[in-house]
Amino acid sequence: MVLPIYIDGKQEGELTVCRQGAVTVMQADMRDVGRVVRLTVYGERAGYLGVPEPEEGRLRLTRRFSPMEMARFPQHPQYAAEKPMPGKKQHEERPEKDTQKPNAQDGGRHVVWMGGKPYYF
Repeated sequence: MVLPIYIDGKQEGELTVCRQGAVTVMQADMRDVGRVVRLTVYGERAGYLGVPEPEEGRLRLTRRFSPMEMARFPQHPQYAAEKPMPGKKQHEERPEKDTQKPNAQDGGRHVVWMGGKPYYF
């Protein structure tokens, strides 16, 4: 599968996603935009990919992910970018829970939501 890579609203490269045995390989190849780029894969949610490095006048990144690591990526990826593209369907952020007051259903403990998971203390 080949996905577009968008930087500042323009397509600057491609992200190739393929399976190699039990792992999924993601290879980004894009034009050097003259600054550090942090790529995220977007679909029904977002998954951080990494920072491509300069190679032969372009920016490239190859990452291999186990099935457990792939659980943090969208099942149906649409594109890669530094930030979500306006007009494209994005993952929905869950609002932060109020961490100031203990919740009776938590047994009076404080709850902090990070990454969609509750952490109790």
